[in-house]
Amino acid sequence: MPLWVPIILLILVGSGIGYTYWMMSRDKLVAESKIKQLDFKLLDFKKTLSDYQAAVDEKNYLQEKRDFVDSISQNQKQWIDFFEQLKAKMPKDVWLKNFQGVRSGPYNIEGNTFSYGSIGFFMIQFKSIPAIKTINLESASSNAGAGGSNTVEAIAKTFKFTGNMALSAEADASKSASGTAAAKPPVR
Repeated sequence: MPLWVPIILLILVGSGIGYTYWMMSRDKLVAESKIKQLDFKLLDFKKTLSDYQAAVDEKNYLQEKRDFVDSISQNQKQWIDFFEQLKAKMPKDVWLKNFQGVRSGPYNIEGNTFSYGSIGFFMIQFKSIPAIKTINLESASSNAGAGGSNTVEAIAKTFKFTGNMALSAEADASKSASGTAAAKPPVR
């Protein structure tokens, strides 16, 4: 075999290896460049993601604050509505000295009037308030003869009611929804 054949084969194999090495080096540089670009995009994405998470956290915080304020407003509205109903149901000759109660739980009412009939009528009227669940007459007594004079305190009857009440937003919302639905004229 002549000497030039292995030399040509060696040159061909060497140039093939060199070409392959050069192509792989070029592909490696292109891949490293893409990796760096993707790393920068990943850093930008992480920053965007952290900004998004911060915005979501702030939104949740503000919603919690809004819900808290709404609950306070709703609670105050329920108490205002309750006391307006109480005022509307109270007979003219009854006045209250003390009211203690919680939104959903026990209450105590102490008051005065000039007749036992007014106490009974007030109990019936008070029970008709939707928030009142139970009513008990704890005491009803006359002060006549306590001082021997004709002052208002001497002829007044004293009473005390206890029971349970429940001011709830759901009940009020369902009543107002059913009330507005009933007020609409039927569609034909």
